[in-house]
Amino acid sequence: MLRTGSEKRTEGRTARLLCVVMPSPQPAIRPGRPGDLAAVTVLLKGARLPTEDLTTAPDLHLWVLEVEGDVVGAIGIERFGASALLRSLVIAPAYQRRGLGNRLVAQLEQDVQDKGVGQLILLTETAESFFRRNGYEVIDRRSVPEEVTQSAEFRSLCPASAVCMAKALNQPISRRKSDVRASV
Repeated sequence: MLRTGSEKRTEGRTARLLCVVMPSPQPAIRPGRPGDLAAVTVLLKGARLPTEDLTTAPDLHLWVLEVEGDVVGAIGIERFGASALLRSLVIAPAYQRRGLGNRLVAQLEQDVQDKGVGQLILLTETAESFFRRNGYEVIDRRSVPEEVTQSAEFRSLCPASAVCMAKALNQPISRRKSDVRASV
């Protein structure tokens, strides 16, 4: 985008300065790769979120938010059959309050729903209102599937005071009306 800037007078002439305004790069969400783990760990530690089991958690999947090659946000899941434990959502401070956390959650939900996950469960000490706005509800820990409660997050990484929340995911669009008509 080009914009004319201020006028500048030199030696009796008026020169109009031209400013070039470059649009800010748009963040992109993509599946995490092994090489992203160091950057994700730094973000999580900076936000005081658990990192101790990132390299040992079974069936851990990450999504990252990237701007010009830099990882500026992340979210993950640990899958347990049709249920998954939503792992720490983190956005670098310079990118917060732009709706990027909502975008990461929505992308994760869409991707895991398409792969057969029917319920996401999470523990939080600080983000209950954020997740409520995204459709999650507080649940009793006793209603969480046993295999999820055996995760390090439930056993030791998150305190008993953390709020337990869940969200049931709808069936993928491809399995809705068209599949019902086809099976009738």
